[in-house]
Amino acid sequence: MGQRKILYKTSGIEATDGAGVKLRRMLGTEELPNLDPFLMLDTFKSDSPDDYLAGFPNHPHRGFETVTYLLDGVMEHNDSKGNKGILEKGGVQWMTAGRGIVHSEMPKQENGMLRGYQLWVNLPSRLKMIEPGYFDVHRKDWTKSEQDGGHLDILSGEVSGTKGPALSKTPILYAHWFIKPNSRLQIPIASHWNGFIHVSEGDVQVGDNKLPNGYLGIFSSGEEIVIENPGSSSADGILVLGEPIGEPIAQYGPFVMNTKEEIMQAFTDFQSGNFGR
Repeated sequence: MGQRKILYKTSGIEATDGAGVKLRRMLGTEELPNLDPFLMLDTFKSDSPDDYLAGFPNHPHRGFETVTYLLDGVMEHNDSKGNKGILEKGGVQWMTAGRGIVHSEMPKQENGMLRGYQLWVNLPSRLKMIEPGYFDVHRKDWTKSEQDGGHLDILSGEVSGTKGPALSKTPILYAHWFIKPNSRLQIPIASHWNGFIHVSEGDVQVGDNKLPNGYLGIFSSGEEIVIENPGSSSADGILVLGEPIGEPIAQYGPFVMNTKEEIMQAFTDFQSGNFGR
């Protein structure tokens, strides 16, 4: 099936979430509501405390996993299962909402840059009501797949025999790519997996499509991804692909299930105090 192309690209839309945190919603918009198995991707980047200090106070989730990757800054995680964690530069907090969890993500800084990503990964119906869970992954524990033109730091999934440390309930590849000036990366991937690339620094080329800094590109099908950096400076960003679940999606805010009846049950459980039990 050959090299993948870019079918759609976007710079996202400005949005706010939590208690007023400013971000850009790349996936999970009216134009791009989801990309099975991915439900949402937000990027956030600001050195203005007014944009992020209010954070994400306690809020519920059910039916999917959240992956928060911090490029700069410090955040604290607390949840209804008693899990706590400090997320620092290069760290990841991976939370399985399962049958229900309430958590908060609050900045632990009063100034400086806060920058990162949050990804929502859907769960198949057989796993939507599993026990909630949480774990941290430090950047030093990511695995590296090197090529002449750069390298991939792999959080989850596998590239050419190199496996990342995080075990996703839904099979995915989550990697941070780095490309030297005037160089390229060639990445083999399962032809039927859906996915995207986001450019954090620099401008890159995928096939005939240029992806500038800050853009997200949705891939066509194919067995290989080639990312080229024609510039005189290094480029980097994230690469995320996953195995489609192929099930109906019923979503209302932080609840993602398969039917409207299951969404109504989530509200009932949350209001009655049975959430997550």
